[in-house]
Formats: sequence, structure tokens, C-alpha cells
Amino acid sequence: MLFHKSTVKGDRIAHMLCINMYVSLFIGCAIVLDIYCYTLYGHLYINVSFDGQWCYIKAYLFYVSGCGFFYSYLLQAIYRLCRIVLYRKPALQSFRLYVYGIIFQWILSFIQVIPVFLLQTFEYLPHDYHCQIAIHNIRGLLIGLSLVHTIPISLTTISYVYTMIYIRKVSAKVKTIRQLANDRRDFLILKRIFIVLTILIASGMPAFGIGLYVQFSGHLPFWSTQFQWFSATFSMLIVSVILIFISPNLRKIRNT
Repeated sequence: MLFHKSTVKGDRIAHMLCINMYVSLFIGCAIVLDIYCYTLYGHLYINVSFDGQWCYIKAYLFYVSGCGFFYSYLLQAIYRLCRIVLYRKPALQSFRLYVYGIIFQWILSFIQVIPVFLLQTFEYLPHDYHCQIAIHNIRGLLIGLSLVHTIPISLTTISYVYTMIYIRKVSAKVKTIRQLANDRRDFLILKRIFIVLTILIASGMPAFGIGLYVQFSGHLPFWSTQFQWFSATFSMLIVSVILIFISPNLRKIRNT
């Protein structure tokens, strides 16, 4: 429906990137729902165990979807940067380029999470009936954080900061009023993307804080894993709702 309502090339690219972001979010939510189903079944039938290769593969796929989700924001940031900073190079705003970018995003996400899998940072939690990086495993949390979150978030932040500097120092001197209006709109979207990323990062801090608490105190609260998944699920819900109201692409669909 997004493509059907798009007549301008720029809108088609923006809609495609928005769809890509929601696909990664949907995959992550589907895996979380599957994990909850296994956990519920395990609490009903206590003696059951799901420790096996498929359990670790699901954990791997969940982190791949998370990595893809953050890279989807990076693609949107790059697209806005190209529209504002590199507006004289139409090749950097072609629809096909961003199709290739999405393909590369997912290939990179699968490759980037492989070390997390091979270093055996995932472990089966017998009381929660699924596999993940245990909240008390600081080494595993740091590996997952550096490979899944840090790289795409850092690159997105660099794109945001560079675009902001360009708009404040250069853009007003070389562009027409109409181009400046488009720049302000694109930069506003980029700013909202950065705010959403900040919310996602903040949502993971309590779980990381619990991991540090375990390292210093030697005591693991029984609710720690449930709290970790609650904060992750709640942040997904909040982000998906916020995006409906702040994304101009989705707002156009909602108002039709």
C-alpha cells in the first residue's frame, strides 16, 4: 500500500526504508513471541527441556533481527544525509541503490552476529526454557553490545552529527528556499530517528545495570531475566507506536 500511494521517487525510497525497518521489527517480535510460548509451556510442564541446536539458532536469529533493525535506521540516516549534503549527486538517491543497501544490510547483520554465536555467548536458561546471553554474563553482553548495537548506532550518530553541522554552517549559503525547506523536513526526520535510537539504548541500560550488580554482589535476582525481556518488549512496543505518529510516510497512510 505504501508503494501504491507513492508517486515521487523520494517517497518510494522513504517508504521502502520504512517497510524495511518494520520487517526487522516484526521478525524480532515474532521470535520474542515464540520464546514466550516456549517459556509458558516450560512452566506448565516443568520437566521439559528445549536445550538444543534450534534453541541457539533462534537466539542467533533474534540478534540478527536486532542488528538489522539498527542498520535500517542507519540506512534512513544515510538517505537523509544524501538528500541534504550530497543533493547534487542524484546517483546517491536512486531507488535501486537503496534496494542493494537493504540486501547488504541483512547480509551484514547475519555475518556480524556470527562471532556472538561462535564464541558460545548464548546459553540455555533451564528456568526460562530458552537460549540467550545470560544477564550475568558481562563478557557476552559486551560482545553482543559491541557487535549488534555499537557499530550501527555509532554510524547513525555520525551521520546525524555531520548533517546537523552541514545545515548550520553550509546549507543556508548555497541552497534555494525550497531546498532549505526540504532540508529542514529531512533533518527533522533524522532527528526523530536519533531520538528513537536513544530510547532504545536507554531501555537496555537497566538490564545491563543488573548484570553489573550481579558481578559485584554475586546475587542474581530471580526476576532478572523476566525484567530483561519485559524492558526489551516494552521498548519495541513504544518504538512501534511512536513511529506511527512521527514518520511522515506512515502519517500519510493514516490520514487517508
